[in-house]
Amino acid sequence: MNKLKMNGFKLIAIVMCIALLVACKKDKGNLLVMDSSAKASWKGYLETGYFNSGTIKLEGEDIFLEGDKITRGKINIPITSILITNELPLEKKIELTEHLQAVDFFNLAVHPYVTYTIRSAEKKAVDAQGNNYLIKGSMKLLGKELSLDIPAKINISNTAVSVVSNFKFDRTKWGMNFATSDDLPADKKIKNEIEIELDFTATRF
Repeated sequence: MNKLKMNGFKLIAIVMCIALLVACKKDKGNLLVMDSSAKASWKGYLETGYFNSGTIKLEGEDIFLEGDKITRGKINIPITSILITNELPLEKKIELTEHLQAVDFFNLAVHPYVTYTIRSAEKKAVDAQGNNYLIKGSMKLLGKELSLDIPAKINISNTAVSVVSNFKFDRTKWGMNFATSDDLPADKKIKNEIEIELDFTATRF
């Protein structure tokens, strides 16, 4: 191999190395690491208006930011982390937690996680609730994955991204049908929609 070809191969190798380093640096800079204390609040209502409320943990995975857009990511939600925040006796809280984790609801034994996959999050015109982004994605619940887009207030700084979102989803679309029969009295029938409030911060790396 002559000297000219050897120098050419060296130049190509150097260029490829630089490109790889730049790409790695860019990916590293755009990675969002969710705070370990991140959680969502939830409410489930009876037809009478009575509700149970609680929290559940959020675990971020491979969430990436490019400019002012979140381009991809996943949020894992462990069913073991359900907590009840109602003013109830301890034994009632334990009973309700175990029921939510049982086959009537989240079926922890078979489906230990709910997952939300982020496909994109782009700026939009601010709506009446102050939401300036629409997070587009899908939620996997009880083994079934369906599209679920979420309006959100997102603030992006040089060091972190904060997300606040209030939304509802219809649990029956994912096959969670406990206490939905029209034959039930109002104090036994649970509304289909579950209210969710997200409020978390993810650090930029």
